[in-house]
Amino acid sequence: MEGCLSSLVKYLLFTTNFLIFILGITVFGLGIWVVVDKPSFLTLFETAQNVGGDIGTSFDVEIYTSAAYILMVVSCLVVIISFFGCCGAIKENKCMLGTYFTLILAMFIVMVVGAVLGYSGDLEKTIKTPLSKALLKYQDDPTESGDPALWAYKQAWNEVQEELKCCGVDNVQDWENQAGDFKFPAGMDKPDGCCNINRAGIDISHDNATAAHDACRNSKDDHTSVTYYFEGCYTKIKSTIEDNQNMVVGVAIGVVVVMFLNMLFSFAMCTMVK
Repeated sequence: MEGCLSSLVKYLLFTTNFLIFILGITVFGLGIWVVVDKPSFLTLFETAQNVGGDIGTSFDVEIYTSAAYILMVVSCLVVIISFFGCCGAIKENKCMLGTYFTLILAMFIVMVVGAVLGYSGDLEKTIKTPLSKALLKYQDDPTESGDPALWAYKQAWNEVQEELKCCGVDNVQDWENQAGDFKFPAGMDKPDGCCNINRAGIDISHDNATAAHDACRNSKDDHTSVTYYFEGCYTKIKSTIEDNQNMVVGVAIGVVVVMFLNMLFSFAMCTMVK
């Protein structure tokens, strides 16, 4: 294979696939991290199902916990495909280039179908409804020795709210307006997890600052509070997704464009290689 254009195609194909190879290994590492450090709200749903049974047929914890494994499998496929692309380009091997073209075409189709299905998902039905049902199962008074299951559920809710810096589902008023009997101490109307850290970044957990912690749990501030994190957990999750939506779409478009160009490059090289 000779000529300036053919050499340009060859090294462009090699370079893009080498970068994708590195990206695939990185994503594989990310998948391992997700498996090891499961998001706290998934732990909450699992605990809720163990404590009180169904929290809504729309939420299947197994689907979300298996997503990390799917991510790892896909990243392995990406590594394999990019290997064929790199070797096929640098060695000018028609068989490897043909295999690469077939594999990347199949992945291109899967990505487009997956994007359509993901975009059509109902975030409110998938997360908000089961989260609201999970909230009703909360009780503030269980102890580890008295009722281990409900105590673990209480800890899971508090961990979610502390980690996401949120309170309730839509906002802090969920703990006041819901029909559930949360069994809070007298004068208090929200769990510990809403009051472990304030907006100034100060640790006001019960062990470190009892008076400040109790003042937070007694506070009548709403979700607009400038002192405490009283926005809802679903609201925080939704805002995070919306804030990063343009970036995710941009990256997805970039990936699709690179895949499409690599398909063209590999096909062109197949026709050029003798």
